[in-house]
Amino acid sequence: MQELTCKIKKILAVNELGLDDQFIKFFETEQQLQQLSKLVYELKKQSATQPLLTEILEPECIENEQNNSHENECQLQQAQTQLDLVESSELDTDHSKLNIENTTVLSTLTQSEEQDISDQTTDVLENSLGDNAKEIDDKSENNILNQSIAAISKNQNDDHRINNAENIEIASTEFASVNESTIALDEILLDVDQHTLEQEKQQQQAKIDQNRAEITDVFTQRRINDLKFQVDNARAGQHYDSKIKIIFTQKVDDIEYIADSFKFPNDDFYFDEATQSIQGEPKQADEFDFSFQYRVNFEVYTGQCRLNIIPDPRSLWKVIEPEAGQAFFKAHTDQLCIDTPHYQLIAASRRGRSHEHAGSFRDDDFSLLQIANSDWSVLAVADGAGSAEYSREGSRIAVEIVQKEFQRYLNEYNIDALNEDIKQWQLDQPQHAETQRIANKLNQQFYNVYYEIYRSILTQLDQLATEQNVATKAFSTTLLVAVVYQHAEKNLISTFSVGDGAIAAFGQDMVRLMNVADGGEYAGQTKFLDRSIHQELGSRVKIGCFKDLKAVLLMTDGISDPVFETDAGLANQQKWFDLYAELEPVLQQDQPEQALLEWMHFFKTGHHDDRTLAALYKKNQVN
Repeated sequence: MQELTCKIKKILAVNELGLDDQFIKFFETEQQLQQLSKLVYELKKQSATQPLLTEILEPECIENEQNNSHENECQLQQAQTQLDLVESSELDTDHSKLNIENTTVLSTLTQSEEQDISDQTTDVLENSLGDNAKEIDDKSENNILNQSIAAISKNQNDDHRINNAENIEIASTEFASVNESTIALDEILLDVDQHTLEQEKQQQQAKIDQNRAEITDVFTQRRINDLKFQVDNARAGQHYDSKIKIIFTQKVDDIEYIADSFKFPNDDFYFDEATQSIQGEPKQADEFDFSFQYRVNFEVYTGQCRLNIIPDPRSLWKVIEPEAGQAFFKAHTDQLCIDTPHYQLIAASRRGRSHEHAGSFRDDDFSLLQIANSDWSVLAVADGAGSAEYSREGSRIAVEIVQKEFQRYLNEYNIDALNEDIKQWQLDQPQHAETQRIANKLNQQFYNVYYEIYRSILTQLDQLATEQNVATKAFSTTLLVAVVYQHAEKNLISTFSVGDGAIAAFGQDMVRLMNVADGGEYAGQTKFLDRSIHQELGSRVKIGCFKDLKAVLLMTDGISDPVFETDAGLANQQKWFDLYAELEPVLQQDQPEQALLEWMHFFKTGHHDDRTLAALYKKNQVN
């Protein structure tokens, strides 16, 4: 048995039969290898039972037998001596029971005749028997030859005087008779043996099929037990829907989940039989295992799977109040709405999540101004630099000075002059010389105001920095300004900008970007109100005149970055139309400033800065 086991190991190692890797791996264990060895051993034992057939063929007649008589006698004596060594009692077969009596035999047989008989007998045995019966057949053959040779030897001693021709004729007759009897007996034995072999073959095949089925069952059981299951992660506060994934090296198609068997630790999840998926409404972060049953090939198995619930990112942000006693206190939110007969001025600002999480103040600010008894409005937003310690105060000072300066400039005398100039602006001939002259004149007048604002801001920041014993850049801020003239026939807008953020004017099926945002080499970098921009103030002033103005929007980068993301996005008109379509219902609310404050609390990963937006919105718009 040990030798057989070693042979099987060698066969599995070499794998010349192209066996499946999983089959070979299964029989690597000693226990499984022993079982396979026993199975092979039993099959080998059964195949050892085989029919014994003997066929005696008629020899050919040989001429010149007298010349070879002496030589044949010597050969027969040598064969007799060798065959006597074989014990006839060792084999109890049907061949040994045959009594072949030859009264008249050949006086001489050539060496070639004996060889032909031996070869023919051997061929019959090789065709009838397996390798395990060869030794028995050889002995049986030798016994029959031994009896034949003994009879030949006896007849030679009794009568040396019979001539060779008569001996050959008699021997041929007798040998043919014996051959016919043997063939008849062989046919009977062959029929019996064929029936027996067929039965044994069927039994062996049945045994092989049974063993194969048992091995298949073992592999199937092992395959099912090796199944692992996985589902997608859930997120708190969001609807969950996930298919069950099977983690296995082979594809499994015939699996059926039993809906009523799913067991979850709470009622937030359930198995939807129609979609064959796990669904639910997770409320908070968690992780747990759930169990269920499934059916494969009519057998029921139990499975287990883990489900992770990721917390809502918004819940990870802390809301920390700034330390008490700090200079330049600022409220976390601010909002304002100014109503006019045809327009509304709406603004809102709120502290960003990053500032809430860090426990710092809001750095953004805004101002709205409607000049009394006129069609002139002023909107301004500012974003204090996050790296500057007192930038929240810098932004407040900037928008406050804008409001004061334009309140001073837009007096009754200047408004009348501005209105007269605007009347000469020909909308249908923007390149007309008179239009160009009026545009340049108005642009220069507004530039002078912006320059005074710029100087006033720097002067006040310098003074404040001296009082606080810090550098002026501790109050660094951006600034966006829009001055709007609203008239039934014409709408003029003048803008000034330093830093990032955006200003846009909306007309009928039109949007015009009214500033160029300042960007740095890296994300988040921009320019601030300081003396470095003194020489480029003129390029920061823009002016435009429109027939119909629906709205003007000013926003800090806390809104423009998550909405547009890139400079290319800012230049994309469709993105502006989409934003306006989203904001319009908000601006139409009864308390638009409060609705705007709530809208700007939207969540977008990676964008958690302060957010400020100011809008001039035309009332009673017909879409």
